[in-house]
Amino acid sequence: MPLKLILMSPDGTIAADRKARTDILRDLCTFIGRMAQRGVQVALWSRTLRALDGEPLEAYLTRESKASVRQYQAGTAEYPTRQRGGSVDPILTETGAQRRETILVGSYDTDMQAAVNNGLLLLRPAWYGNEMPYGFPVESISELARFCEVFALRQHPIYWSINKGPLQVRSMGPFSTYFQELAEYGADARSVAKENKGDPNFWFYAVISTLYFSGILHDVDYICTFPGHNPSATGGFRALFDDAMSLFGKCFRKTYYPDLIVRHTRSQKSQYLKAYERTFLNHLNTIYLNQKPRSYGSPIPRKTPLSLRGKRVLVVDDFITAGRSLDVARAFLEAANAHPVLFSWLKTVNSPFMHMSPDPSLSPFRPCSVSTEPTAVPFQYTFHIVDQKASKELQQIFTAYKSWSWP
Repeated sequence: MPLKLILMSPDGTIAADRKARTDILRDLCTFIGRMAQRGVQVALWSRTLRALDGEPLEAYLTRESKASVRQYQAGTAEYPTRQRGGSVDPILTETGAQRRETILVGSYDTDMQAAVNNGLLLLRPAWYGNEMPYGFPVESISELARFCEVFALRQHPIYWSINKGPLQVRSMGPFSTYFQELAEYGADARSVAKENKGDPNFWFYAVISTLYFSGILHDVDYICTFPGHNPSATGGFRALFDDAMSLFGKCFRKTYYPDLIVRHTRSQKSQYLKAYERTFLNHLNTIYLNQKPRSYGSPIPRKTPLSLRGKRVLVVDDFITAGRSLDVARAFLEAANAHPVLFSWLKTVNSPFMHMSPDPSLSPFRPCSVSTEPTAVPFQYTFHIVDQKASKELQQIFTAYKSWSWP
């Protein structure tokens, strides 16, 4: 579901040190008006009531934006202190918005605590300075508006999906550089993921907004990514993506483990192999699960083994072609008694997803030596397209992002 409610903390967002810049007020009122036209309500959420030249802040914003702005005063009998878990629930009930349809804009530690304890995506305004390392920074109201209008209002976040018992696969859109309607964003995605070029910020925000507004993120316990084919490769796009996913996970107390899935031996790149050479064995014998992974940003691994029993683990990858790599990740996680959720940016058109049935016997926390290629069950591409409109929408938001102007 798309964005319906934006909660703003006035301190550090609208004003700092009890002073508000005129350009911020002007752009903010423009933003509130534009959001109202798109069916999104903007409201203030703080403990303290603020005034501007003696006029209540919410009244000033309502008058100047020509859109209703409500103040929810935290710490009252009606609305609990923001840092408490569940404190946003009365607001959600009153507005009819769901948690995944709501974001919080704030720049102080109390805002971070409110977001984390209530499961809200936090956008951190930086126009009055950077106060903390949490939340996704937006340097201007124009950048805030671009995130909301381009990414948060998408009506069709999931294009392709398998939902068959333990096999859970999701993808944002189709991949092809041959079809004109897919070529532009497809080429950029490939350039970002494979060549460290293109526009990584677009794909960061596309992934983050899809996982949040679709509700996928709220239903998982841990996040990891599928490793590249070369275990010795470092830096580049992978390091940038690690930063983004770690920041995303922190917003929701979902630990991001970049080395949960370990590539211990170099695998063959599928794009350089003929169809008959693309095998499950290429991944079965080159990865394993790390029993003591490190959370991103920590230089040392866990001191105790990570229990995956009963945990839902989100595995993020860039592309699904035939899906063998992600299906192997699923098999290792299931062997550790976890419930994997597989997610990719894009799904290659007209290629089935190949699923092992049955899975080979695996010892998930050490390198394996599987000798026989498992039997593959294909899930046909066309049968699992769940929203044809997602493809056109992805191209539209890619164009809108590249050509963004304000106001």
